Amino acid sequence: MKRINGFRRFPLKRIFKILGITIACLVVFGSLSVLAYRKYLQHKVAKEGAISSPSGIDSLESVRIGGIDQWIQVRGQNVNNPILLFIHGGPGLGFIPLGRTFQRPWERYFTVVQWDQRGAGKTYASNDRELQRRTMNLPQMEQDTLDIVNYLRHRFQRDKIFVMGHSWGSVLGLWLAHQHPELIFAYVGTGQIVATEQNSALLYHDMLQEARNRHNDEATRELEGIAPYPPPNADIRKLRIVNQWAGALLGPPPRAAENHLENMMRVVVSAPEYSLVDDYEFVRAPEFSAEVLLPQLMSLDMTKLGLDFQVPIFFFEGRHDPYCRPSLVWEYSQNISAPRKGFIWFENAGHFAFFEPQFTEELVRQVLPLAKEPPAPAESLTERSIHS
Repeated sequence: MKRINGFRRFPLKRIFKILGITIACLVVFGSLSVLAYRKYLQHKVAKEGAISSPSGIDSLESVRIGGIDQWIQVRGQNVNNPILLFIHGGPGLGFIPLGRTFQRPWERYFTVVQWDQRGAGKTYASNDRELQRRTMNLPQMEQDTLDIVNYLRHRFQRDKIFVMGHSWGSVLGLWLAHQHPELIFAYVGTGQIVATEQNSALLYHDMLQEARNRHNDEATRELEGIAPYPPPNADIRKLRIVNQWAGALLGPPPRAAENHLENMMRVVVSAPEYSLVDDYEFVRAPEFSAEVLLPQLMSLDMTKLGLDFQVPIFFFEGRHDPYCRPSLVWEYSQNISAPRKGFIWFENAGHFAFFEPQFTEELVRQVLPLAKEPPAPAESLTERSIHS
């Protein structure tokens, strides 16, 4: 080692080695700190959401459905309460880690079941990708829904349960209500899908008109650039542009309860039900599911099921839903027949109306009693508007 002007000169190789070791130590320390903080958040969430009732239930488990292991979470203050199955949207957006952000009040009145579907969340992470790709089609997803409902009925010894479908999940829920009315007390649709091609055309028209009215040149240019819309075949790039602008142009006001979903990944990372692998696959699953399922859903039309239902049907809709146009859902609700029909407008909500505080009140007031009493015949559609 040489001296220069009285100082020792370290070889560059040794300097880089020391620097590399230092950086590696910092990375390891930083990673351990992040993992420790995640573990702290998970413990905090678990403690805050603990079911303390002796008759309560808090279960996370995999169920063999349709040849793969599918994950469900069952929570409630009283396991003897009516079961409410929440069928999430996306496709591919698992709600097991997100349920706590809105369903806690429901758990007082219902035994709430979150189900990560084939191609979503914990189920996507737990099974072979190619097997899911080969089996992910609308008939199989419908069969999965039927199998989950029957599993819950048999496990908890119930003749019927309640079903709520959100967005893509509303396709499965409405199908179940029409095809298997003997299994459910009532169906609740929120962010209901009616006809994808008609919805896409109306959504594009409304967005472009709003962009021009606001003189939003960037939005106008990008939306005009994807015309004609909807395309004849599934186009993920065009869909991303539409989804990017839909919320900004047609979504709920800034004060809407659902807007805290912007912190979705913080919620997921702090979820005690998910591992780090689950967190990673949660992010990947929607793109995988969209790639597989969207081409099959381009011309989906729920009116082809038939307009006569044998169970009560409710729609809890956000007035500012930017993705499933509310006017189509309202028109559809007027055309169907059912033992009872209810339509609740949440005036300040968008696509995620169930974040509104009054959502629970309407569930308890209008839907819950049907577990004990058969619906009285109702000739007309009951409509209510809720302002938060």
